[in-house]
Amino acid sequence: MTIAEFLCFLNTNEGVFSTIFSGIVMLATVVYAFLTHSLVKETKHMRELQTKPKIEVIAFLKEEFVNIITLRVKNIGLGPALDVCFRLEGESQTDGEKELIQDFSRSQFLMTGLRYLGPGQELQTRYTEITENYSEKIKARLMIEVTYNSSAGKSYKDKIPVYFEEFEGYGTLGTPHLYAIAQSLEKIEKNLDHLATGFKRLKTDTYSEKDRRRERQDLEEKMERYQQNNTNS
Repeated sequence: MTIAEFLCFLNTNEGVFSTIFSGIVMLATVVYAFLTHSLVKETKHMRELQTKPKIEVIAFLKEEFVNIITLRVKNIGLGPALDVCFRLEGESQTDGEKELIQDFSRSQFLMTGLRYLGPGQELQTRYTEITENYSEKIKARLMIEVTYNSSAGKSYKDKIPVYFEEFEGYGTLGTPHLYAIAQSLEKIEKNLDHLATGFKRLKTDTYSEKDRRRERQDLEEKMERYQQNNTNS
């Protein structure tokens, strides 16, 4: 096909090619619009995650006192939690569940709530001794309802189960490292305070010039006796 024939073919089918090209442009526009919508949605989701709080409530055993249990409330989200409210209830309403709720509720923030809980911020409730009424407490199952708002004004409501049967048979060997270090530092601080205030004195052995002269004299006498013995022999 010559150039003249090709140009004639294009002119003859100009409408067909124009329609095809318009279709391609329209398809590209639709794809671009879809990608833009997905990008906007993803950006909105990322922004929401950056301001979204997430409240975690777990039963927490003290390492140094394994019979002591508290509830630890922590914001594990990236945004602050506002107007946090708690409601504790037992699944079976047993005496052990009621006793646990009573012990933990001695913490004022569980009763009145929190106005602000920052990202990574955590609080611990008052403790309960698991050894007291152990058979009832170890079977207790609490359901903790937490409601709170994000800084963007979005409301959240979580129901968090806390089961104490997971701690049955729990124990530790030895003294926890951090607790042992704290005790050692406390003893060092106490001893330094006693020295500074004169309550105790350092026990020291002194070695004076007089002691050195006596030591040299003893050594010379021993050498003199040794030489005399060698001469007599």
